Amino acid sequence: MFTSIVQEFKKLLSSDNLTKEIKKFDELILQFNQLKNESTGEEDVNQLLSNDLINALKTKLSDEKELIQKAAEKVKEQKTDLIQQLEELVANEQNIGKAFKSLKIIRLEWTRLNESVGFIQKDVDRQFTKALEDFYYNINIYKAIQDHDLKRNEQLKEEILVKLKSCTEKQTSKALMVELKELRTEWESIGPVKKELQEDFWTKYREYLDLLYSNFKDFKASEKEEQYENLNLKNTIVDFVSSIDVSTLKNARDWKIIADKVIKVQADWKLIGHVPNTHKDESWKKYRAVCDVFFNAKKEFYDAQKATFKVNKKAKLELIKKAEDLLQAENTLDQPNTFVAMQAEWKKIGAVHQRDEQFLWHKFQKSCNEFFNLKKTARKQQDQDKDKNNEAKAAVITTVKDTEDINDDSLLTILKAWWLTNKDFTRKSIQYLKDLEKSFSAKGLNFKELETRFFDEKMEVYSSFENKVDLINRDKIFVQDQIGKVQKEMIQYENNLGFFGNSKGVNPLLQGVHDKIEILQKEVNSFKVQLTKMNKVLKN
Repeated sequence: MFTSIVQEFKKLLSSDNLTKEIKKFDELILQFNQLKNESTGEEDVNQLLSNDLINALKTKLSDEKELIQKAAEKVKEQKTDLIQQLEELVANEQNIGKAFKSLKIIRLEWTRLNESVGFIQKDVDRQFTKALEDFYYNINIYKAIQDHDLKRNEQLKEEILVKLKSCTEKQTSKALMVELKELRTEWESIGPVKKELQEDFWTKYREYLDLLYSNFKDFKASEKEEQYENLNLKNTIVDFVSSIDVSTLKNARDWKIIADKVIKVQADWKLIGHVPNTHKDESWKKYRAVCDVFFNAKKEFYDAQKATFKVNKKAKLELIKKAEDLLQAENTLDQPNTFVAMQAEWKKIGAVHQRDEQFLWHKFQKSCNEFFNLKKTARKQQDQDKDKNNEAKAAVITTVKDTEDINDDSLLTILKAWWLTNKDFTRKSIQYLKDLEKSFSAKGLNFKELETRFFDEKMEVYSSFENKVDLINRDKIFVQDQIGKVQKEMIQYENNLGFFGNSKGVNPLLQGVHDKIEILQKEVNSFKVQLTKMNKVLKN
């Protein structure tokens, strides 16, 4: 339904100047909207593609208008500069010939600029016209101007007569005939000379032309030679096509490059001209034979390529189906690596037919974009949740600081509020923990001891989280690390007991070591109890 309008949009997109096609673009948009209103089913691929093409065309049109505007502004600056040059010429130049020579340059440049933007810059155009009028007004010697023109025309025509005389001394050729035509055009573009000189100039001019054209008739007799030159040129084309080694052409790009060259020499063949009749048929048969060999080989290549395209199309359709199925899965957001891998696999598959490439890529890209947009939205939500979580942590720390008399009830309320914030770990979590420990320390309380004291309540809070397994496992690792550190410290103290092996009586230092070992052992036991409780919660 939308196929033909898609093709029209594509043609417009490939246009070198979309601004000239804007009327057609508006008409196509109107047709598209009418088709869309008439359509009752779901959007098909061509309708989606039309939307994309319309957006692309609008962008291109906007870019072209911007370029045109910039070009117009640049032309306006150049015109302003020309006006300034003309005003300086009016004010300062006294030499008529030089003045008119400069004026000619300015006017040629002005005409060139007008051709690029048209007559739309009326303000600067009026300024230029005024400056031009001032020029002619100030050159108040019209008679001298006329005499100068007549003298200049005389000089130019004398130069052409000299060139024509030189042509009569050259060997007649096609190049000479081209030169003669150019000299005639130049002569006719020059104005008149003084009346008393006109007859003399015209007589010389006609004599030279008659002689040259007479020589050209004789030149026609040598046309046979030209036909043999044409034959050599055509033989060169046959040799070129026959020399192509099609076994070296491995892909469509290689074939296109060589095929374009063959098509070009075929166009050259048509322009070369006649060959002698005795060689005409033979030359044509050779040419036709080598071209047939090349284009038959080209057909075989593209037939084989179609089979490859078919396999690649099947593989890409399977990837599209996989991507669409993943979008419907419950764990879609956990599949970023899968989508990245599918994109890499898509690149490895290879090309399909041009008519399918854009359609298949559009479907696949649509699924990939939808996934990554979902991922982006989810990440944004996570960031918002983390911000709220950080605000909650800061609020708990503020509560600790602001509470003057902390009893068990208020203490447990504060701790539960803190544990609730541990649901999400952020980059600031460690710093907030340090700030909380510092705030409790300022109140004469040890946060780690408080967590040990209320460990069961902490586990109760963690048990309510969906990600309790991750949280508790993270705490398990921390507790196991603490056990290792404490046990290492105990071993150090036990090694220190060796220094007191020969001591007699009560030794305060020795007793201090034993007391420290006992305290550390209690810490280890406490940590082990915590591990047991955490394992129990995980099992439930």
